Amino acid sequence: MIAASVATKTVECLRFSPETFRAAEVLRALGRGAPGAGVTVEQTSEYVGKSEWLLLWGPGAPNRFGPMRQQLERGGHVLACDCAYWERDRKFRISIDGAHPQRWVLKQPLSASRFTADGITVVDAWDPTGPVIIAGIGEKASVQYGAAVPAWEAAMLRAATESGRRVLYRPKKNGPAPAGVSLAGNGPIEQVLRGASALITWHSNVAVDAIRMGIPVVCKDGAAAACCTSEWADDLRPLTAEWRDRFLGNLAWFQWSPNEASACWAFLRELLA
Repeated sequence: MIAASVATKTVECLRFSPETFRAAEVLRALGRGAPGAGVTVEQTSEYVGKSEWLLLWGPGAPNRFGPMRQQLERGGHVLACDCAYWERDRKFRISIDGAHPQRWVLKQPLSASRFTADGITVVDAWDPTGPVIIAGIGEKASVQYGAAVPAWEAAMLRAATESGRRVLYRPKKNGPAPAGVSLAGNGPIEQVLRGASALITWHSNVAVDAIRMGIPVVCKDGAAAACCTSEWADDLRPLTAEWRDRFLGNLAWFQWSPNEASACWAFLRELLA
C-alpha cells in the first residue's frame, strides 16, 4: 500500500496522444495550479505507477482502463477528468477512482455555494403520465461494459412498456432506436425531458439533467447512481427536494473551471485525507 504523505501529494499526469484541445487545457491548468495546493505533478506518456494519485483525461477510453486498474491495485487513487455535468463550455468534471463520482458525491455534506453560484435552474417538469425516455450510451461505453448494456436496456424497455407507458429512445450521436421504439428526437435535452414520466440510462450526463428537472431516474452507473434506483418500478417518483438539492449541491464540487485549479487540488486533498 502507498503511505499517505502529510506534506506534498505526488501526482502522475498521464497524457495520451492525440489529445483534444480541452483535455490539454485542463491538464495544463491543473499542473500550473498544483504547487499552490501542495501537489507535485509529473507528466508522463506511459504509466509509471510511482505516485499517490494518477491524473488523466477521458476515463471511458479503452486505453485508460489498464493504467487505472493498475493504480487502484497498488493502493493509489485515480483522478479522472472529463466534460462537466453542466456549464460544459467552461468547466470540467473530476472523479475519483472511476469515471463518475457516485461513491464520493454524497459521502459528506458539502456547501451548496458552488451550485448556487453557477445559477443553474431547478424546475419541476415531471408528468407521471408522460413518456419514458431511454438515453442510450456511446461506442466507448459499449466497449467498456459489453453485452450487459443492451441486456439491461432491453429489460428496462420491457418493464416500462408493460407498465403502459409510451417509450421513446434518445440515442447517443444520432444512432438508431431499438426495433419498434420511436426516437425521442434530437432537440435540446431540456425539451426532450420536459413532461417525461421517467428517464432510463445505463449512465449519461442526461441523468443529472433529469434530476435537476424533477424527473425520476433509473440508472446503473454514473453520478446519478449515488441517489437513484437501478431497477424499474411502476411507481417511480422524483427525488425529494432535500435529496435533489443535496445531490446537485455536492456534485458541483466535482466540477471546476481551469482557473480554479488550486482550489480543486485543495478540495481533493481534504476529501482524500
